[in-house]
Amino acid sequence: MSRFGPTVPYDATAVRATWETLPQIVRERITAELGGEPADVRMAGGGFSGGFAARVRAESGAELFVKAAGRDRSFALDAYRQEARVNPALPQGVPAPRLEFAADFEDWIVLGFEAVDGRAPALPMAPRDLDLMLDAWAQAAAALTPAPQELLDLGVSPRHIDGNLRQFAGIAAGTVEPFPLPPALEGRIDEIAEIEQDIEAAMTADSVMHFDLRPDNMIVGADRAWICDWNWVQVHSTWFDTACFLIAAHGDGHDADGLFWKHPTADGVAPEQLDTALASITGYYLGRSVEDPIPDVSPYLRAHQRWSGLAAADWLARRRGWS
Repeated sequence: MSRFGPTVPYDATAVRATWETLPQIVRERITAELGGEPADVRMAGGGFSGGFAARVRAESGAELFVKAAGRDRSFALDAYRQEARVNPALPQGVPAPRLEFAADFEDWIVLGFEAVDGRAPALPMAPRDLDLMLDAWAQAAAALTPAPQELLDLGVSPRHIDGNLRQFAGIAAGTVEPFPLPPALEGRIDEIAEIEQDIEAAMTADSVMHFDLRPDNMIVGADRAWICDWNWVQVHSTWFDTACFLIAAHGDGHDADGLFWKHPTADGVAPEQLDTALASITGYYLGRSVEDPIPDVSPYLRAHQRWSGLAAADWLARRRGWS
């Protein structure tokens, strides 16, 4: 139990399709890529999308990390299709498992990635794991700045920052239904909306960001980490991803503020910009957490969003001196 309620078991959030439930054509393609029938299928315990995701090994020892989704998992289907486009275009300096094959059928997408030797991080995070993940992101951010032409050629671009990151402004204007706030933020809607208003300017940069950087989108090995799930990349500030990643670290009791300012991506960031990001992240998570569950998506999703929103709110409140 953390200060923000029960922690989400990030290595065991998934509710997934199994090998036996995959269509025969999908299993046949995976078997062909492995060069033999699977001898071992180890399902990925983490994740929220609901698609098939497992480390699959043949008798020969050949291994792939396989993702697959059909129209019955439309959220995962769209994400996997985008990942099939983005992953091959990532610069070599980005520590990400590389895509070995992609097969897009009429109703299904199947992806096979190199099977790296690591594990899903879990809370509480060991300081060593946290350092390895932050180092991996520093390496990735350097390779993604300036924005690589190969990703720009795919259509990766800056996008308008919509109302998802301006929830407090929406509440202040009466266009967004208020959601429950922790005590430190109560009565401060207008003040937080003012902090939040500069989010577009804060995120403007010539770099490609992951835009979903969280510990559960990483794999931790003995001496390095890899970043997964490159589905939502955009041309924006990489430091925003650093702040997003450190929300879980703050909630877990680590010195997120100290870790942020030590990270290479924070170079040139003003303190007010970090507050702007935290206000936007808080509103996004708390606003989403009260929405209805999404069919065929992990039942832990809303709990993850509520916990993360409370952690982000607490980090912001500490920085602003709000009690």
